[in-house]
Amino acid sequence: MTKQRLRDNLRLLGLSSKEIDVYLTILEHGEAKVSHIVDDSDVSQRYVYELCEKLDERGLVVLNDHVRPSIVRAREAENAITGITTQLEELEQDIATQLATQNLSALEVELIQSRQTIVKRWRKFISEAKEEVFICLPATAFERFQAELAAAVDRDVLVFVLLTEPGLDSTDGEALSSHASLARSWPYEPRPLLTVDNTTVVHDEPKLLVDETADGAAVSLTRSAVAGNLFSTYISNYWRIAEETFRCEPDELPQSYPQLRNAIVHATLHEQAGHDLTATIRAQRTTSDEVVEMEDVPVVEIRQGLIEPFTNRFPIENGISVAYEGEVVSVGGISAIIEEYEALEITLDTGG
Repeated sequence: MTKQRLRDNLRLLGLSSKEIDVYLTILEHGEAKVSHIVDDSDVSQRYVYELCEKLDERGLVVLNDHVRPSIVRAREAENAITGITTQLEELEQDIATQLATQNLSALEVELIQSRQTIVKRWRKFISEAKEEVFICLPATAFERFQAELAAAVDRDVLVFVLLTEPGLDSTDGEALSSHASLARSWPYEPRPLLTVDNTTVVHDEPKLLVDETADGAAVSLTRSAVAGNLFSTYISNYWRIAEETFRCEPDELPQSYPQLRNAIVHATLHEQAGHDLTATIRAQRTTSDEVVEMEDVPVVEIRQGLIEPFTNRFPIENGISVAYEGEVVSVGGISAIIEEYEALEITLDTGG
């Protein structure tokens, strides 16, 4: 066995590069003082302690910090593997439990070459939307989906509409009021895109929606990561440089929202109108499974790239900061990683 193979296998188990460095140092000694590991690994003593604690939690080492100097000892291979096997068995159970709640037949990839079928899929997915629709398409094709978009708006679905060429010259901005929550226009021809509820996406070849003779196909997927990634790509690139053509009126408060992005749109509209806001949020720490209830916390800051003027620090950031338990904490949306908390449920109210 080579040291590189050991590194690769440890990386597959989720160990970071620094954790691997420290663990290999411990394996070389079998047992060592933490101070010796600091010298060998070129990592600060405080960080080495943190890494040794993580390795201890994984069942790979035993950290004895009740004596001075602190000693860390590598567990016997059989004991270490037992701990890893237990974790893998738990992972297997968790995956099985998660899959048991999913409709696997809905996890489809479809290649669509008929324009008529593409239109049917777009209409179907928009009609099924419960939280959010993002649609980027040529202005000349917009009329085909107006009925479904209007119904989505009536269901309080957040609807983003990005209209592109051809056909922008004949677009009536006022007509968007019943078909969109936010609308922008961009005088170019990107690939048409539909995303729904962060789970469904249809990505078309250019011209397919406007030219019956055009070659190409559309790809339809029901896979959360792809839908979310394409939404972020279009929002951070095309949406930002497009021109605003419509924005809805802010909701009457209090109002509950199915996800943070919906709340951010209306929080921004209220903030721009000069209103102070509070939020009641059920949130989970992004670094653990801890779930907290934030009751009527003041909204201190909104960072968003959905409504001008944009206030986010980087293109895909859409989050808020609130005053909670004596400090200001950041709250993000689905699968947040930068913020301290991920919002699971949120209700906005006026701060007065």
